[in-house]
Amino acid sequence: MSFYDRERGRPGEPPLPKPYEFVPLATERPALRAPAGHHRYGDGLLSGEMRATLIARSPIHVASGLLEPRRDRDNPLVKALFRTNGHPVIPATSLKGCVRSIVEAISPSAVTLSKAYLPRDAEAARSVERLDVTQRLFGMLGYQGNIAFADAPLLEGTVTIVRSVQLFRPRPESRGTYTNGERPKGRKFYMHGALAQGDVPLEVIAEGSSLSLLVRFTNVTPGELGLLLTGLGLGTSQFWPKLGGAKPACLGTLEVTAPTLVCYVPSAEYTTFAIAPQPLALAPLLEAARAEGLILAPQLQRLADILRWPREDRRCPERSY
Repeated sequence: MSFYDRERGRPGEPPLPKPYEFVPLATERPALRAPAGHHRYGDGLLSGEMRATLIARSPIHVASGLLEPRRDRDNPLVKALFRTNGHPVIPATSLKGCVRSIVEAISPSAVTLSKAYLPRDAEAARSVERLDVTQRLFGMLGYQGNIAFADAPLLEGTVTIVRSVQLFRPRPESRGTYTNGERPKGRKFYMHGALAQGDVPLEVIAEGSSLSLLVRFTNVTPGELGLLLTGLGLGTSQFWPKLGGAKPACLGTLEVTAPTLVCYVPSAEYTTFAIAPQPLALAPLLEAARAEGLILAPQLQRLADILRWPREDRRCPERSY
């Protein structure tokens, strides 16, 4: 199918609706400062870890890059799911990329993932001594970042096969789609909806399955940690992140549940073998993110509207997109 066919439909078919919407870019340049680093615990900064459970609200497909043969007449060859030591996982890189794009969109941060038609006031800093909040948390070339995701292994649930639609590459060169005049419309996020049915067999983590999430943080402010929590959909403006392959076809909906956070006491790290981390409450951290000016309220509300779930009002494209 040509690009003309998939955009406008075959004769008698209406054009396919876009499965995404945009969160506008921040209008001001982000504040930049040096990161706290990892060489020592900083005064007034938090170091610890967060654990939570991920619930698959639609099938999750993070591809291994392999096509695997099956003894199945209906699906003799499938696009395989990512595994570690044979166990299904969502890789840390996919989790980090998903949450980073959200945090970047809802905070005073530059855009780091695309250079297409990017205005100078939205370009990312290049010096490791002057970073915006997303770069300090997630890192950049030359700086590791102050949060680290682990692979999220499957806890309960099954792996199954779904048949999805064939997807085409994005077209960032399409000015009318991605720009208003010379300025980008914003960050693109795919919406949730009823699962599309097609002919491409994908190995997926089944809907309703649960996975274990672990995030470690070092030398972050309470507001930066609150920003991370907001980016996971745990703030007052609730939303459901989306990751993996076939997002336009409504795969990849995640819910973060049962979060627990603990903070290490720096002095105890050197004075005792029986370290007792201190629990952290979510509400003060979420409030600190706003108090530190790390949440852009219009962008957060826009994102929450795009990523709301369930979406019984829309269906994903039923033919190749």
